[in-house]
Amino acid sequence: MKKLSKKELLAEAAAQSRALNTIKKWLAAAIGISTVSTALIVLGFMGEGVHMLIGITGIVLLVLSVTAALLINLGLKRGSENVKNILTAAENM
Repeated sequence: MKKLSKKELLAEAAAQSRALNTIKKWLAAAIGISTVSTALIVLGFMGEGVHMLIGITGIVLLVLSVTAALLINLGLKRGSENVKNILTAAENM
């Protein structure tokens, strides 16, 4: 495995930081979808028939969006730790 220079490590940390900022936008989108799906659930179960279908769709969207948000958040946490490790390695050079 090739040992990276300090300049290369800093460039990698910057690239990963930019990627993490993009992923934060996906987290915001997942949270927004979960909010909308909660509204669909409330609206859907206020009536009968077609409204019930809207409520069920809301439940499915809520489960998917919350699962996505949790996974995205885990990725952000581990990605941030990785950037910290890269910066620490660059400082120790």
